[in-house]
Formats: sequence, structure tokens, C-alpha cells
Amino acid sequence: MNLSSALTPRDRKLLYALVFIVVIFIFGWCLLRPLYKKIVDTTEKIEIASSLKSSNEAKVIGLAGANNVTVKFEEELAASTEQYYEMMDSAEIDRLVTSYILEKGLMARRLTITMPNGYVTERPYQYSLLARSGSASSSSRTSSSTDYSIDLTQSEPVISDEEKKGSDYFKQAVLSLFTGEEPGDMAVVANPTTEYANARSAVASSAVSGIYMVKIDFLMEGNDQILQSVIDELTHNSAIRVNSFNWITLDPVTYLQEDGTILIYENENRQLQMSVNLYMTEK
Repeated sequence: MNLSSALTPRDRKLLYALVFIVVIFIFGWCLLRPLYKKIVDTTEKIEIASSLKSSNEAKVIGLAGANNVTVKFEEELAASTEQYYEMMDSAEIDRLVTSYILEKGLMARRLTITMPNGYVTERPYQYSLLARSGSASSSSRTSSSTDYSIDLTQSEPVISDEEKKGSDYFKQAVLSLFTGEEPGDMAVVANPTTEYANARSAVASSAVSGIYMVKIDFLMEGNDQILQSVIDELTHNSAIRVNSFNWITLDPVTYLQEDGTILIYENENRQLQMSVNLYMTEK
């Protein structure tokens, strides 16, 4: 039986069209589809690499800022501790105070030294400008901290099904794998300079300052003017804080002579009792 004789010209055209469509489909499925998938995958990889590059650039910028903050902190720390005494033991402090009193031409009557157990913990006077500005800046930052706060907890983030289906989740997941950060944290980069300035202005305590305080109570005797000069010098010494001082008037001195007469001499000297804090640090 001859099949070709049974096909009409219209059937041949339909058959040719069907063969052409099948060839086009096979060509698209075997060649164009893998090429399209490869283009899509390459585009995803480019976007991931670009996001990773931006994240790394932000970290590099932050690292440079952090280095600048570290240098600035070291300079400010050195400048702020330069005024204090270097770390001394009680014997060295005894020699320092005693030699100072004797150089002034005074007599040291009593000296009590209380050594520290740790860093000094002091706060500014509650009505001072430092205390008020510190509390104000602290409260203002607390009220606005929600604008840039980041949740750094280790709990797994909640991601909806729609986000899991999207390509953004895939990119964030890959970035999270490379950077070790959660997807929500990578968009926020803290400015080290701003954070340092905020932390510096919020300081209201010296609990971790590295400064040690030695309490010294001593009693001196001598001329009024010299004793007053000691008060003035210690008051203006940035490494010493005068807590209190008390003037003591000495009783007249009496002498019994051989003939039985008694001579009374007014004591020209006075005594000065002082309590001071001496601050020192490890240079």
C-alpha cells in the first residue's frame, strides 16, 4: 500500500509543520534551555558576588574607621592619664609625702596611707555640667536607639514561605554562609567614630578607668603661710584631690625655771590636718 498517495497536499503541509515544531522544541529544550539556566545562574552569582563585595567594602571602611578610633583612643588615654602618678607601693608613697613635707620646712606628725584594692569608682558631682550632659545624652540615645539597634541574638530568623521561594533568600543565604552574619544584620554597618563619640559622652563612672586611688591622711606642723601654700599647691595638683583640712591651734609652751618661776611662750606654729586622694595609674 502506498502511503504517500493517501496524503493530500494539506496533510503534507501539516506534517511538515509538525516536524518543524518538533525540531524547534528539541532544539530549544536541548540547547536554549540549558543556556538560559546557565545565564540565570550566572546572573545570580554575579548579584551574590556584588552583594558580598559591597559587604566586604563596608567592613573595610569600618575597619579603617575602627583603626582611627583605636589610635584616637590611645592618644586620649595617654593624655588623660599623663597627669597622674605612676603606680607606687605604700613605701614609695610614704617617701613621696614625707619628703614633700620636709622640703617645705614642716614637721610630719602623723601619716596614714590606705592602699586601693582595685580601680577607683567615682562619679561626677550630681549637679555639675558633666553629670547633667552625661545623663541627657544617655537618655537621648536611649530614646533613639531603636532607630539603629540590631538584634545580635543567635536564634534562627523567622522567614516566610514567600521569602523562601524568592531569589533574594537564596542570595542572602549564600551571603550568610560566606560572612557568618544573619540576613537582617548585613544591611546595618555601625560607624565606629559615632559609636566611640556616643560612648565617650556617656561616661559617668571611672569603674574601669585603670586609675587607682590612694587615701592619705597626714598631720603637719609649721608656719601658717607655709601650711597655706601646701593647701594651695595640693588643690591645684590634678593628680590629687583635697577631701578636707582642719587647722589646729597649739597650746602655749610652759617652762619651769630653776628658781621656780614659770615662763609661758606662745607657740607660733600651727598644725594642719589634711585628707587627700592621690591618683595613680600604670603608664
